[in-house]
Amino acid sequence: IVNSDVMRDPNLSLRAKGLDALLCTFADGRGICYPAISTLGELTGMTRRTIHRIINELELKNYVTRTGRNFQINR
Repeated sequence: IVNSDVMRDPNLSLRAKGLDALLCTFADGRGICYPAISTLGELTGMTRRTIHRIINELELKNYVTRTGRNFQINR
């Protein structure tokens, strides 16, 4: 399920909203997921650097928490 707060945030880039939605498709019932950055890049057509930049954007807004290669979707 996509977080409506993320989708309605006017200060969040469209790419960040799309990547958050993609991360949600990998998340388990607790909101935890661990897709590889390369997988996210293949699915979005974005470079690894761009993926990292967007994840940082989501982390700054506290929509995603990253621990190692695991992501926690904060709902």
